Amino acid sequence: MAPSSSRVAVVYNPIKVGADEIRRRVESRASRHGWTDPVFYETTEADPGTGQAADAVAEGVGLVIACGGDGTIRSVAQGLIGSSIPMGVVPLGTGNLLARNLDIPLDAVDRALYVAMSGRTRSIDLGEVRYTDGDGRTHDDVFLVMLGAGMDADMIAGTDDQLKKRVGWLAYVGAFANTLLRGHRIKVEYALDDGESTYAKARTLLVANCGMLQGGMVLLPAAVIDDGQLDVMALRAKGVLEWTQAGAVLAQHTVRHRVRSIRGSGTPPEEREYRRNPPVDFRQGVGMHARILEKPASFQIDGEDCGTVTEFNARIKNRGLMVRVAL
Repeated sequence: MAPSSSRVAVVYNPIKVGADEIRRRVESRASRHGWTDPVFYETTEADPGTGQAADAVAEGVGLVIACGGDGTIRSVAQGLIGSSIPMGVVPLGTGNLLARNLDIPLDAVDRALYVAMSGRTRSIDLGEVRYTDGDGRTHDDVFLVMLGAGMDADMIAGTDDQLKKRVGWLAYVGAFANTLLRGHRIKVEYALDDGESTYAKARTLLVANCGMLQGGMVLLPAAVIDDGQLDVMALRAKGVLEWTQAGAVLAQHTVRHRVRSIRGSGTPPEEREYRRNPPVDFRQGVGMHARILEKPASFQIDGEDCGTVTEFNARIKNRGLMVRVAL
């Protein structure tokens, strides 16, 4: 079917929002913003959005709107790879990480639909990852915000689903405290691009496309969503002293990034010293490889528990996805 820029498709998670409600709101908004013939696709447990988005592209729509949590939005993005169709985002999950990083309205379906249907199209980077799980199976996936092995994935796996429904992202606070007190460090070897491998005992190894987490916390201020770079952080701290040092490094990293963004200056000598023996190690590159030594580590992608991992390769696809954002 020939592409038609006026047709809109909606891929939605029926667990997050009722079918009748989402149809009513979409049809009301579409008629006001010049979109025609809305077509609706429900996600399933077997296919959380990738196949539905690909079907919408084949139908020749001009816009695909993903309604759901970060897992649904990530799956829809995967189905749009290679197309020129933009993705609208209606965040209905707990974390809503991509929406937070793009200033898309949270917990407001009508406002998010307004942005999707009347906003501008922005090209953002798309992360691609191939990983081997603890059972030796290989998986191919994408990420829009960040993936991680270690403490952050332990926290996500340890968060109660019912509590998330009641209090939202605050449910992660208790799980984080428990992980902080009882979590272990993983032994990992990682390298960026063609660089030398680094060995670390790390609390967590994060690979980010952008840096804002729940509650507006910016963990990786240098992570820009359309710069063609992955931002990697290995958190190595143990004990009160090193955690204090790590907190100082994170704070200084944030301040120095802001100063460099204004002045265009290079890396300060004291930050280079931190890099020689860092409680927190920051690096950038287009691609990276990591291998977990000894036992498999917990693994998460865009805040979704992905079981365990023994090895993964991640790359950034510069401006590989078009997303609708506010004017």
